[in-house]
Amino acid sequence: MRALLVAVRAPIASFRRPLDHNYQRSLPLPPPTTVIGLAGAALGFSDRQLWAADSPLHQVAVAAWADAEPGRARDMWTVLKVKSGKIAERSPYFRELLFFARYTLIYGGPDDVLERMAAAFADPAYPLSLGREDELALIDEVALEETAAGEPRFRGTVLPGDVRGVSLRPVLRPGTRMEPLLVETLPLSFRLDDRGIRNPERMTVLSFLPFQVEMVVPSPWFPVLQLRGRNFAWLNS
Repeated sequence: MRALLVAVRAPIASFRRPLDHNYQRSLPLPPPTTVIGLAGAALGFSDRQLWAADSPLHQVAVAAWADAEPGRARDMWTVLKVKSGKIAERSPYFRELLFFARYTLIYGGPDDVLERMAAAFADPAYPLSLGREDELALIDEVALEETAAGEPRFRGTVLPGDVRGVSLRPVLRPGTRMEPLLVETLPLSFRLDDRGIRNPERMTVLSFLPFQVEMVVPSPWFPVLQLRGRNFAWLNS
């Protein structure tokens, strides 16, 4: 199976965890909707075109892995609440930021769609960002390659389902600092209402694996593929 590989890096990135409010923690990797949205920006799609029922990106499966462990910091923001044309109150909140993030994004689908996306990533219609609009991303590489059958050994990637329910076998090295698994329920797509407000759809459980530790998932319930020596799984197939 052919897949489109897109290597991206960003000085600053953030992917807010959905239930966070006053302290907005970041997911360690871009969720499926961010990966799809990046392709939509490259293609020049509006938000409504991107999530329309006839969007070519509905035919595309996505995956992601981290190429390096990013730095982390907290940034304090202030929200100004305006009433009757005047600032009524100020509400501070903290946002977690990822610094010097490097990811490989994988897209699978019909050859004509992948080739169109490859050309778009080489010359994107809109500025690309990972997270908020001002968190711009740079494309380091775009390549169409053949995937191979993989083995269930993963690190620094996202897997479908909750892997906490299986007997994971971490492969530890001396001095390894191991972070806990992060499991979140996230949308795979959005539906826009008449006002253009996004409503999440196809909610699914995803497991974010730490970058520092390779983990073996016995008897995986999803197909495992490999590209350039890294094992991954489609998140929305």
